[in-house]
Amino acid sequence: MRPPLRARGARPRYGSTLTRWLYACLLAVLAAGCVPENPPPPPPPPAQPTLPAGMVVQPSSLAEDAQGDVWFTLLGVPKIGRLDRNGKLTEFPLPPVSFGANLVCGADGNLWMIGIMAAGAQITANIIKRTPEGAAVIYELPGGFVPEGLTFGPDGNLWFTAWERAQPEAAVAIGRMTLQGTVTIFPLPERGSGPVSIVSGPESNLWFTEAPVGRIGRVAMDGKVTEYRLPRKGALPAQIAAGPDGNLWFTENFSDRVGRFTPAAMVSEFTLPVSGQYQAIVVGPDHNLWIAINRGGSAGSVGAAGAIVRLTTAGVAAVFPLPGGALVTSLLSRRDGTLWFTERWSIGGPTNIGRITTAGQITEMPLKLGE
Repeated sequence: MRPPLRARGARPRYGSTLTRWLYACLLAVLAAGCVPENPPPPPPPPAQPTLPAGMVVQPSSLAEDAQGDVWFTLLGVPKIGRLDRNGKLTEFPLPPVSFGANLVCGADGNLWMIGIMAAGAQITANIIKRTPEGAAVIYELPGGFVPEGLTFGPDGNLWFTAWERAQPEAAVAIGRMTLQGTVTIFPLPERGSGPVSIVSGPESNLWFTEAPVGRIGRVAMDGKVTEYRLPRKGALPAQIAAGPDGNLWFTENFSDRVGRFTPAAMVSEFTLPVSGQYQAIVVGPDHNLWIAINRGGSAGSVGAAGAIVRLTTAGVAAVFPLPGGALVTSLLSRRDGTLWFTERWSIGGPTNIGRITTAGQITEMPLKLGE
């Protein structure tokens, strides 16, 4: 087994997927400020963000509930959407936040997500639980921590990565929250190590990526953390998934590589026929790895496009470009044997959720969303 990390080296400046996107988009997307009508009123909620001219409200992260309905968060507005099994679209308001992100469905039947609150460059966040009946509970994190990745652990609790005040060089941690809302923070030893994605994996542990410092971390149920440095410098591990072969699989951002990490800490890399920014990696119903990737540029510009890659555990890859040239964000493996994804455009463009079969056939479904 590769020994746990001991030496600390210099690291490139590189934020997590959510934090990088937040800083890049929120400054251009969100407007802040709220004026009470008749003082003294109760504290007003955050103002609903204003989207730039031409930008549409677009779906973001995806989750499937026990009834087979698909839920999604919406970029820039405090709502979530549901597509039921009959294709009916319904929108639901969230508590007073700017918008929701990183949606997951729990074994308790509730939806859990990150609630993002933004006022200019100031970003705070909490965790929201939404019941099937529509009731919502907000859980604040101690110490100014902003959650990043969310997953349910083998103990049935919600686990997450977190950054202090969403600052790249600040303290970072792994967090655990019971379904009753009790939060425990397990600080990581190095500030600014940038934990990103987290997943329940082999040996009843949780595993996470630390992009800026090129490490894979393991969290035991008691919160003990072990970190492993990847052998190739500059690997930038981003998204992580528990593979069908009992290993961890992770993307290496802004490259053309995907890595395999065994429970014994052996690392192998596989070269893909396309490179770019990796948004998601999931295990498909065909027991292959499926990866959402965006090539260079912004959506709709020359050379920019989203694609979905199918990768076998032997390292054989097939690339399926999005036909309209949109960027691909979230990726969800459904129980009906298909994979669904969300699309994003920089300015304008259709508002779609996409579906891809295991044979690579893509269907885009237009959504008529309110703003």
